[in-house]
Amino acid sequence: MPDKYFLHWLERSRYDLETAKAMLDSRRYLYVAYMCQQAVEKLLKAMIVRLGKQSVPVHNLNRLAELAEVLKDLTREHVDLLSELTAYNIEARYGDYKSSLLEIINADKAEIIYRRTMEFVEWLYRKIN
Repeated sequence: MPDKYFLHWLERSRYDLETAKAMLDSRRYLYVAYMCQQAVEKLLKAMIVRLGKQSVPVHNLNRLAELAEVLKDLTREHVDLLSELTAYNIEARYGDYKSSLLEIINADKAEIIYRRTMEFVEWLYRKIN
């Protein structure tokens, strides 16, 4: 029987990916990056609880990858993506950063973030299965 906490985090991650796509389609680019961060965070937490560990209130994606026991398998591009997405979690939530981020995250940047996140999520799914 699948662990209910694993399924909980997995479903929330999928929902956040769908939300990221909706934000991309509606041109709300800052929130594309934030929702991509949230989706990866929740997927890593699913992997952590599947290992029998407790989910921790950590938002640093590289640290979560370590706890999920996949850090050693990450490419340099994966590590860079996780570092970038971690910054969006903090910056997207606080007003002082939002205006500067809105200048940085345009349609092209949001599309790249979304595509790279989807590729990484697919890689993680292969690790799960």
